[in-house]
This record gives sequence, C-alpha cells and structure tokens, in this order.
Amino acid sequence: MIAILLSTYNGELYLREQIESFFTQTNQDWQLFVRDDGSKDNTIEILIEYALKYPKKIHIVNDIEYNIGAGESFMHLLNAVDADYYMFSDQDDVWMDNKIDKTLSKLKELELKYGTNIGIGVFTDLTVVDSELSVLMPSLWAGDGRDPKYIYNFYKQWTNRHASYGCTQMFNKATKSLVLPYKQFRGIQGAHDNWVEYILIKKGKYDFLNTSTVYYRQHGRNVIGVNIGRSYYNDISDILKNPLSLYLKIKKDYERIKLMPFYISIVKVLWYRSYQSFEAIINRIAKYNTNI
Repeated sequence: MIAILLSTYNGELYLREQIESFFTQTNQDWQLFVRDDGSKDNTIEILIEYALKYPKKIHIVNDIEYNIGAGESFMHLLNAVDADYYMFSDQDDVWMDNKIDKTLSKLKELELKYGTNIGIGVFTDLTVVDSELSVLMPSLWAGDGRDPKYIYNFYKQWTNRHASYGCTQMFNKATKSLVLPYKQFRGIQGAHDNWVEYILIKKGKYDFLNTSTVYYRQHGRNVIGVNIGRSYYNDISDILKNPLSLYLKIKKDYERIKLMPFYISIVKVLWYRSYQSFEAIINRIAKYNTNI
C-alpha cells in the first residue's frame, strides 16, 4: 500500500481539486492520511466530508496538538503510518493522472538494483501553474535552471537551490527508519523534504525521474513557494549590500549541519559556496560581454 501524507492549513480554496486528483490516478493502491495543523477556514469540514464518503481510502490523523508547523506535521504523519511506500502531498496542487504509477515504477526499478532493505527515494520535475492551473512553466527544472543531478554530489545539493520538492517525492519503507526522528530546520515551516533527501543521498539511494508529475500551483498563499529566478549572483549582491548577511548564511549552514545525523564538513560547504559564487560572477561578466 502507498501512503499519501497530507498536512493541511487553511487550504479550503484548492483542497478539493487536490484530493480529486488522487482518485483519477491510474494506480489506486493508495490511502490518504491527513493531519490538519489548526485551520481557521473550512478545511476541516472538507476533510471530514471526504473521510465519511471514502472511509477506506481517507483517514484523518488527530492525535496531537495543532500548530506544530508543516515540516513537523508531515513527519508526524510518517511516524504514525505504516505502509510499503510513502508520498508527500501539498494541499493546493493537482497530481497528473500517472504520477503514482510513474514514480513507483522508477522506485521499484531501483529496489531491484539495490534491494528493499536500503532506503530509496525518487523525485520528479514539476509543471508550474497559476491559481487557475494555466501553465506558467512546463518544466521547473528547465525554466529555472534547477539541476536534479546535484543529488549525486551531497555538497552541491546542500549549497544549491534544489530540484527536489517534497510534493514529488516517493520513498520506500526502509527510508522511514533512516529519517526518523526528525529535526526541524530553524526558521522555515517545511524542510521535511530536504531532511529526507539529504539522508537518502548520504545513507541510502536517491534518484529522479526526468518528467513532470505535478501541477505546482502558485497563488500567493503558498507556505513555501517556488522562488523562481534566485541565483548565486543575487546572493553576492545581497552580501555586498549587507556584509552581515554573509555571517548569517554561514551561521545558518552551521546550525543545520549540527542537526543532521551524520558528519558534514563545514569547510567543504564553504568551499562549494565560494566556488559557485565566483562561477556566478564569471558567468555574469561573460553574459554582459556577449550582450555588448
């Protein structure tokens, strides 16, 4: 069985479309486990409606206090649910009809290669859409320069904007024991997906499927948006304007490194960040000279 884990918070506007997209999947061997984190709108009523209508498919997990944040909420669900495979879901996207089948096929291919006793995860590309599902960017990876191959080098993954998003992840049962207990990164509401990917890169296997499986909705109320267009050159500009921001970036790296359940070299992290900053400057100069 595939467990779809969904954490909601004031999601009434788009929640129905997301849930309905589960029922159009070509693979129906799934159950939805959802936890609400203290919504003030009609989210709870919508969840109860669906749980009553589909009691064998949809389960509301309501065993702890509210307002623990998205990352803690998702990982609480993971801890509470026993399944063969797990998928995270946002509350405001729409899944393409073959998302489960495509991702599961890739994951099982990797399990045949490495075995089922090792933690294995898979992620995919996303199609960025607006609030009405009109396509803004057919491929997030291509449109915003996200490179999924960074996962083959832990330090590149750590120091770059990720191509891996939680709403595209699927991982096997062996992953669960690797990624729990969870330690939330300070200052952000999510990061459960980063936590899973970092640990799988270091202690398991993590790979990707070069196709979109999610309509990733941007509507101005996202908990964590797509952050399109950010680059190392922007970071350099910020540091030049405010040198203190460099210290804050290094401090954030160090705080996150301390949380991870394995050794990470702060020297390597700083080297990669420095090299990539220098590379960004060179590329900007080259682009400027080309346009002259």
